[in-house]
Amino acid sequence: MVSMASAQLMRRDKPKREGTVHHMLQAALRQGLVKVSADRLLHVEESLRASYEAFPKDARGNVPPHQVLPALARAYFSKEHGWLVRGLESPGAPVIAPGESHQDARPSVTASGLYEVQILKDKAPELATALKDAALSPVAVSAGLSLGDISRTVAALEQLLLEESLPLLRSSYFLNGLDHLDPATEHLPPPVAESQVHEVLLSYLLLFRHGLPRNLTDSESHQRLKQRAKKTADWPLLSQFEVQALNEVIHETGKISWAQAREAVEIIATRYGHWQQSECEDMKSTLMKMDTGGGRVKLQDFHGSPKHPHYQFTEKEDYLTKAGMLVEEDGEKYVLIANYLLGPSNCIASSEYFAVCCLNQCETLVSQFEMILQAPAAPVAQIMDAVARLRDNSTTSSTSELQENLQMLVDDTGAVVLHSPGFHKWLHKAFPLECPRPTAQEDAAEEAELAEAREWLEMDEAARRKWQPLVVHPSECTRIPEWHAEKAEQGFHEEPEGMLTEV
Repeated sequence: MVSMASAQLMRRDKPKREGTVHHMLQAALRQGLVKVSADRLLHVEESLRASYEAFPKDARGNVPPHQVLPALARAYFSKEHGWLVRGLESPGAPVIAPGESHQDARPSVTASGLYEVQILKDKAPELATALKDAALSPVAVSAGLSLGDISRTVAALEQLLLEESLPLLRSSYFLNGLDHLDPATEHLPPPVAESQVHEVLLSYLLLFRHGLPRNLTDSESHQRLKQRAKKTADWPLLSQFEVQALNEVIHETGKISWAQAREAVEIIATRYGHWQQSECEDMKSTLMKMDTGGGRVKLQDFHGSPKHPHYQFTEKEDYLTKAGMLVEEDGEKYVLIANYLLGPSNCIASSEYFAVCCLNQCETLVSQFEMILQAPAAPVAQIMDAVARLRDNSTTSSTSELQENLQMLVDDTGAVVLHSPGFHKWLHKAFPLECPRPTAQEDAAEEAELAEAREWLEMDEAARRKWQPLVVHPSECTRIPEWHAEKAEQGFHEEPEGMLTEV
């Protein structure tokens, strides 16, 4: 049995533990944000704001730290960069380890916290530990996460991923004969001519695009690779992309320093996902020509499509099934276009910690919904108004059919919860070419997010009810100032000289 004194001690200790967990997280974030500019942090916050507002929050404006944070981070990276971050894959999605092909893919485990992301564990263990403590603390103890907490966490993780380009940049100097020391040393390459930095950055782009494994020691082999690349039709666009990035950091003539080359590489790494999206759009256009309706292609047509310069549809049926890209109806097998485009077999520039994939256009649509509705749930009429603003002629479902399907998702409050399995399935019907059909594991993860949010709100409401009796009405208070309206209501009037006198 717990004594009264022990119970009182536990109640006093609760805010202390809550404060300690939050303090540790803030300290780790300060360390992780040292190299993040204010402009970049503001961009991350604005990108996350609509999604944050659409999640249920407690009275302090905080969201649960365990289920919601990974979902927000995953959505941010997939729509902003097309990054598939290792350890942050969607539940049940096929995972391809560095150096493997999609044929070796295996399903990801059940959704876990952001602290499981590999680069955090390797490069920022203090932050990983602080995030784990925040995520696994009981709901009654955890303070939750504010928009600032979330945006700073995502920005710190983004910076770690961008800095993964620096060893590759060092190797690019070496492969062009501009750095003769071991890239692992602290020595930095000396300033070199602008024309030489252009060659270095082009080498970086070729190495980055190549993915794993990479040869970072054979200069002759690399130069042969570069000469072959210069003869392709893609080279002018690649070169233009690199020139634009370097021009943004050159402010005067003369030799280019390592710091300037590093800044140019961070620009390239930040924008590469959008730059390579043209290949994804080309692939999407090809699949749309075979679309039988509802954003799906017959498997035989998929495999029968001719080889294209940048891609080919060679994925085996077993992989398509495991990845949730294949459906069967009336004895016919179909490949879901949106699911396929976002699949790991279409990711490039694979590294130890992330790969660059097609931009997630569905997350962009969801953000637009969130900005329009600005609430965790909305009535059918408001959602359909938003659809009218966002929808084009690419979808085959009629408006009336979409409205009927949406009406089935209305809860007892008369609204549809946006972050719910049912709504994401409905999004696939409304935008079949952009929004993938959720897998069973993704549905389960979404339900876990909702369950955590409900528990979060119930705890918050219970706390408010607990303290409600301590709010004293002015009529019961013995310390009422003479000017208070309550005294006037009790039968006092003010004399000319300012004294209160009972009537």
